[in-house]
Amino acid sequence: MADRRVVAEQVHTYGVRRPELRTTGVREPAADRVVAVVPIKPLPLAKSRLALPAEDRQALALAFALDTITSLAGSRLVAGIVVVTSDDDVARRVRRLDVRLVRDDGSGLDAALGAGIRAATPWSPSTGVVVVPADLPCLQADDVTHVLAAAAGSEGAFVPDRSGTGTTLVVLPPDRSAVTRYGPGSADRHRLLGLMPLEDAPLRARHDVDTLDDLRAAAQLGIGPETRAVMAARGLDLAETAP
Repeated sequence: MADRRVVAEQVHTYGVRRPELRTTGVREPAADRVVAVVPIKPLPLAKSRLALPAEDRQALALAFALDTITSLAGSRLVAGIVVVTSDDDVARRVRRLDVRLVRDDGSGLDAALGAGIRAATPWSPSTGVVVVPADLPCLQADDVTHVLAAAAGSEGAFVPDRSGTGTTLVVLPPDRSAVTRYGPGSADRHRLLGLMPLEDAPLRARHDVDTLDDLRAAAQLGIGPETRAVMAARGLDLAETAP
């Protein structure tokens, strides 16, 4: 992935080529704040392991993303949010949340994250970055603040998922190359990169949702309003879907 110290000359955003980034969704950065970068898959490809009809999976994937972004926006340590996606439906919904949108060219997760980080750099060159998956419907603003405060002053940190083997958030300081190693077993790979594991991160920050079991556990932990509304509207009774 490209070093985030290299400033992108231009950014592609939904058919418009702009030499400068608009500042919508950006708060005045402070020394202890970060910019959040959230990659969101096209909805038809999202949450394939969630054993539900395709329409339900897509509605939940969007709801997860909206709840995640809303929690990021509520943290005092988040200066702005960049969403990277190629899905026009996602773009229409998240645009209402006052975020910066960057087009995903479909080259994979690393490329999407690189595009998001490069987009953040020109208007916030001295601000760190937190990479956040879009499937954290339990996440709350206080959890985000806790993680960012714990990572402050480090050479980079990550939040292991609830299994301890994967990764949810990755926090990178402004002077560090933007390299992540998401995927199965990513916790060990992030340790090898020299990132500090935040073992005491709140459970809600560690609880990504891939399967129905994950969703059941998330509902017990407490899910965000978008996810709760979709589940209610679609009559998703987790007890009825239990094996």
